Order: sequence, then structure tokens, then C-alpha cells
Amino acid sequence: MAGLSPQVTNLVIILGMMQVAKRVPFDDPNVLNICRALYVASNLIILSIYLYIKAVIDKKKDMTTLKYVEPAPMGSSEEGKLVTTTVHAYDLGQLKNLMRSQGMGVLMMGVMHLYFKYTNPLLIQSIIPLKGALESNLTKIHVWGQPAVGDLKRPFKQAAGFMSGLQSGPAQADKKAVEAAERAGRGGVKEDISFLHKPCASARKVHFAMDRPGTPPQSQSQSGSRRLSTPPTPEVTRRVEESRLRAKAIRDQREAVHRSAQPVPAEYRTTSGYVAAGDIQLTGPAGKKRPYTSISRAEVPATNRDARTTSSKDGGASTESSDLRPMSRKFTKYVDYNFSAMTDTKGGFLSTEDDPWNKSMSTGAPSHPSGAEQKPAHMTAAEWERMQLIRKLQRNKSGPFEPSLSVLADEKTKKRCRECRTVEIDFVWEEVFGCAVCNTCKEKYPEKYSLLTKTECKEDYLLTDPELRDAELLPHLSKPNPHKSHWHDMMLFLRYQVEDYAFNHKWGSPEALDAEFEKREAEKKRRKEAKFKEKLLDLKRKTRTDAFRRNNAKPGSSGTGVMGGLGKATKFGDAVGGSGKHVHEWGRTVENEEGMTVKTCLTCNMEVEELEL
Repeated sequence: MAGLSPQVTNLVIILGMMQVAKRVPFDDPNVLNICRALYVASNLIILSIYLYIKAVIDKKKDMTTLKYVEPAPMGSSEEGKLVTTTVHAYDLGQLKNLMRSQGMGVLMMGVMHLYFKYTNPLLIQSIIPLKGALESNLTKIHVWGQPAVGDLKRPFKQAAGFMSGLQSGPAQADKKAVEAAERAGRGGVKEDISFLHKPCASARKVHFAMDRPGTPPQSQSQSGSRRLSTPPTPEVTRRVEESRLRAKAIRDQREAVHRSAQPVPAEYRTTSGYVAAGDIQLTGPAGKKRPYTSISRAEVPATNRDARTTSSKDGGASTESSDLRPMSRKFTKYVDYNFSAMTDTKGGFLSTEDDPWNKSMSTGAPSHPSGAEQKPAHMTAAEWERMQLIRKLQRNKSGPFEPSLSVLADEKTKKRCRECRTVEIDFVWEEVFGCAVCNTCKEKYPEKYSLLTKTECKEDYLLTDPELRDAELLPHLSKPNPHKSHWHDMMLFLRYQVEDYAFNHKWGSPEALDAEFEKREAEKKRRKEAKFKEKLLDLKRKTRTDAFRRNNAKPGSSGTGVMGGLGKATKFGDAVGGSGKHVHEWGRTVENEEGMTVKTCLTCNMEVEELEL
């Protein structure tokens, strides 16, 4: 059981002693007195251990300063307070708590045994408290001589147990927590160690200065727990302020003498050791002005990510051909990103440099499948425009990219217009459609060389999407959509190619295409009329009862009987004569001109449809 935790061993001991207590005859007075003597001897041993620990603590009298942050009470909104004490005082306080808890246990056991007549806990309480006293941190340090490191380091950690989750938490003794508590002014709780030093005037002054109200003001519970001190008199406060000002003046004089003794001024360094350089600008101590170069726009460092500058090919910063307006000089240090080149993705402003493969980052539809969507970061605006112009000329095969015409070429290999036999053909059409035709003939014969959209091909020539997507069957020319830039590109087809495929391959002739078109239009019209009749018939079924009531409401109506002569509206189901509930007397079932099976009431002439199954 050496490797088990104290909580586990306590549980094992309790379960074992409960089984033993069932077999002990507590009815025998001799056995009961032996159990009582065992309990008393156990508490005497515990008391002697604690007295010996106190003697060892007083003998060592370790005056090492100990600082830790005491956690706030459980459920309190206050923050922990800083406690400054010594190892001697801390050990005595812990020993006092152990003795207090042991005394409370003896008192509770006396009430349970003497008043409530419980005898079984005598055995358990004779072993568990003694085991706890031998395993306490103070016993390990001052009795067994173990070093105060690890789990025995002061302040002691809370003992893990079933109720540890309901406690306020462990005390924090790390340097970071202590410094944070001192800066926040949450401390001030100091153990009474005034017996270590003799009081002096300076100590009284410091004591008065520490008792000044802080921000935020301390609660009444914290201030009440302190030792009450006499508030300083106005004379004492005046002397303390004079001493502070005198010390400050002496420090300024010493710093001035030190600066004058140095021929070369020392470089200013930050707390991290940084020194001001060409690309590093330090604000310096309080009151020191920034140099003019830190706010000047004459020379901008290459490492400064400024939206006003664009990087050149060699990686340096360049302000030439910037498409942004110059920013104000006083906002130089606040411009960090070029928001004009970013897209609002509803999750933060990002640029294409952060995620180049994200299509939602593009600001517009690409004009060419292989073209870049945005200007690359390493290009200037002039270079980007030049590259776009070159790509456009390449696509249109014009300018320097127009195919040359040579008089030395073979006449058989020359490409000529299929109408006028000129050599100045549209090379884009020749490449896309495989049709050699000049621009003049395109305008002269629009019935052959006009361009059709995909919608026109589907509606006029009854072609399908798979046929139009087949580039080998029907080549097409892609152009940006003129309606919306982010829509798909238009697919333009050559009229004579579409007609040749539709007339000669798919439908056989123009007459067959017209017949198919009329057939589809007739079928569309038939479906539309059938749908209209179905809706109209459904409307008649829903409104037949309302029509009956409206007819009965008309004065002098032939179908209203006595009530109709009076012009009084008759509700559906009422008797015609106005006396009691009307009961329909249905006639023979007949078939009307619409083919529906109906029957009519002989009294009120109401007609209903009847469905025979």
C-alpha cells in the first residue's frame, strides 16, 4: 500500500474496520473500556507529535520570507490576496490548523459516543487521525527530515479528496502570480512579524504609506481583518512627502552627473534589448520625441507593409504607378494592409495571396481560362495592363500575333475566304469553327455566318444540351456574359453549322423540323388546357355550395321557394320553408353532358356529384 494515495488507504482502513467492528462485542463493558482507552491513547500520541513539531519549529526559527497569493473563498467574486510572511510563522499557522481540526474531531466523537451512544466509530477514529498526523506535511519535514521540495514546498498544496472540488483552490506561490497581485494592489495582507525587527522612524513612514487607500478601495471584510493602526497626522504626512521629493531630486542630480561624464551618449535599449536601427524605430522613454525619419514618407522601409507602395520585381518597395491615393502623413503608421485588393468573405478580409486557390476570393470572372483573376503582387499596374493587352491580342490573333501572309507560300496551302476568295480571313473563326471567312462576308451573309446563342439553338432548332456541349459535333466560341460578369460564359454557334446538323443529320429536312416544332407546341398547348380545365373543375367543386347560397339570397329566385320570395339568405342545410332542418330528397342518378354522374334534390334542386365504385 506504499504506492497508494492516502485517500485510498483511508478508504481501505475504514471498510476493514467496519467489518471488524461488527464482530467486536461492544455490549461487554470491558471491551468497551478497552476501545475507549485505545481512542484516548491515540489522541495523546497525536498531541505529543504536534508538540514535538512545535518545539522543532521554534528551534529552527526559519525567518525566510514567504510570499504567496491566498485564493478567494469559494463562491466569492473577489480575487485572491497577497500574503507576506515567514517560514516560521507559516509552519506555526499550519500546525495551529491541524491542532484545531483534531480538537474538533475529538469534540464531535465525544458527542456521538457519550450522548448518542455510538460505539463503532471508536475503532476507526483511533487509527485514521493517527495515520493522518504521521502523513502530514509538517511531520514529513520536521520529524522524518524530508526536504521541503516538490509536494512539500511551501505553501502546501491542498490534500486531494472527495471534497477538494468544493474548496477555494490552491495557493499560488509562483513569481508571476505574486507580481501580478502586487501590481493590482490586491495584497497588503501581512503576517505579524514585527517581533523580528525593532521599530524605527523609517519603518513607521513606510507603514503609514502602505496604509493609504488603494484603487479599488478594499472591502470592509479585508480592512477589518488587519491590525488597526493609528492614521498619520498631517505633520507626518508632510514629512513623508518632503522626503520623497528630496530623494527624487537627489536621483535626478546623480543621473545628470552620470550623463555629463559620458562623452558619447549611450544607445537607448528597450527592456528586450532592441536598439534603434534603420528598419527598427523605437519610441524611447516617456517625453522623448520621435525622429523626423520615423514619420517621413521620403524613404519607406521594404519591410513596411504599406498599402501605398507596390513591390517591384527585385523585391523592393516602389511607389510608381500606384493605384491608391496618397494617405495622410499622420496615418502612415496605421496603414498596414491594402484593403482595395481584398475581398469580404464574411469571415474576415482576405486577399488572394493568403488563399490563391479559393475561387470566392476573385473579384470578377476571368476573361481567359488560363488568365489570372487578379493582379499578381510582384507586378505594377502598368505591367499588369501590358500583360492583359498582350493576352487579348493573342486571343484575337491581331497586331503582332496576326498570322503572316507571304507571297512565297504555296497557293494550295493558302487559306482563302470561302465566299470572296480573299486571303484576309478571320483567323479566330478559322481556329474555333474551322471556317475561313473574311469580316466583309460575315456582314454580307448574316443568314449563314451570324452567331446563335445556346438558348436560340435549343428553342429554334430543338437541339439538346449534350449535343451543344460536344465541341467536335458543334464547335462554339466562348465570350463573357454581357448581363452578369459572374455568370457562365456565352456559347456562340455558327448558324450554317447548326442548320446543317439540324436539317441533314437530326431531323432530316426543314419540313420535318417544322412538323416536330408544331407537334411540340400542340402538345404543350394540350397540357396547358388540360391543366386549366382540371383547376377550373376543382374550383367548381369548391364553389358549388357558395353558388347555391348566393342563388337563395336573390329576391324572387325560382329555386328558393318560400324563403326566396322574401329575399332572405338561406344557409346550407336549412329547410326551404324555414321550418326545421332540411332533409334532402335525392332523385335518380343521371349522367350530365360533361360525363359526370350527378343527382339532384327534388326539394331545393341542389346538385351533387356521385362517384360509383
